Amino acid sequence: MLLEVSDLSVSYGEREIVRNVNVSLDEGEVLAIVGESGSGKTTVIRAILGCLPHEGRVSGGKILFEGKNLLENTTAEWCRLCGTKATMVFQDSGSILDPIARIGSQFIEYIREHSPLTKKEAARAAEDMLRKMHLPNTENIMNSYPFELSGGMRQRVGVAMAMVFKPRLLLADEPTSALDVTTQAQVVKEMMEICQQDKTAIIIVTHNIGVAAYMSDKLIVMQAGEIVESGRTNEIIARPQSVYTKELLDAVPQVGGKSYVS
Repeated sequence: MLLEVSDLSVSYGEREIVRNVNVSLDEGEVLAIVGESGSGKTTVIRAILGCLPHEGRVSGGKILFEGKNLLENTTAEWCRLCGTKATMVFQDSGSILDPIARIGSQFIEYIREHSPLTKKEAARAAEDMLRKMHLPNTENIMNSYPFELSGGMRQRVGVAMAMVFKPRLLLADEPTSALDVTTQAQVVKEMMEICQQDKTAIIIVTHNIGVAAYMSDKLIVMQAGEIVESGRTNEIIARPQSVYTKELLDAVPQVGGKSYVS
């Protein structure tokens, strides 16, 4: 098993906000975590990658990645892991890019921070990844500032940076929620293509159960910091057991009598 999370609990100060979460994920599998805002979805993946903000701390459980408990990692071990074997795509990649530095210089710096590549080799690797994300005129993208790109283009750059080292695990936090519906579909398709080629396992956090149904092999439904339902995605979509899961499915828009998750 690539990733095994057992009885994970997360607290902020004295308040426990995630309780007894269990996750198992093998190479190439896609897991979606769905639920309303504040249900603890993002907290789970931040705990896995060791980037809980401020007072957040793991107060119980284990996080085994490649057989090693990540909760025992030193700072140096986290630095070696993050950005190479395990990476994250954020809701708005534009917010993590330096607004006064060109895309190319940031991408090259990121690659060279985690590898022995020369500047020329890093530039070539960056352009190759941008092409895989179907970005036109990669040379122009590399010479652009973040504010000169559309939201969809910035998000593609974020995915390209996250995937450049062919990570074993990709954590995606609402990666398409800030995009229009057409661009959402394109970015999801491109991200899935690259992950399938590299056999990367994915955990995607989303409030859109339609996206979850399209992308994932496994599904976890969270409410108020706890898992209310988990299992194979097709089984949960077809035969939901939890009242909350049924409510989420009932909330999916229908066109011409056909649901977006069917």
